[in-house]
Amino acid sequence: MTTIEFWNLIVDSVATLLAAAAILIYVIFWFRDKTTNSYDVFDATYMELLKIAMDNPSFRNPEMTQNYETAFSGDQKIRYELYAFMCWNFCETIFDKQDKELMKTWSVIIESESKLHLVWFTNPENNNKFKRSFKEYILKLLDNN
Repeated sequence: MTTIEFWNLIVDSVATLLAAAAILIYVIFWFRDKTTNSYDVFDATYMELLKIAMDNPSFRNPEMTQNYETAFSGDQKIRYELYAFMCWNFCETIFDKQDKELMKTWSVIIESESKLHLVWFTNPENNNKFKRSFKEYILKLLDNN
């Protein structure tokens, strides 16, 4: 091996190590940014759900949601069912991320929504709308409380 080949090998090795370090740093920052961006998106989405509830306060009334089949009728029942589905879909999306930091923040909301819309969730008509892993998580969550 000549001196030039030796130095080329050193330079190539250093360049490879620096590239690997840059990729590692990029991945670390990407994960941090992903969590922050996810939180912002979830926060905005949940705010929209709460705005809908402000226009329809009965959708957040446990006495009505726990008896939604009889408490609501006609278009109001359809609107509540759509709202409950939106809330559950929001919760499942958070669950699907499997992000510990997000779950620290949003698990309280998932629990709250679960209690509020449990009757809709357990209605056999809605059984196939969610993944089994999410349904098991919710039932376990509610059993622990």
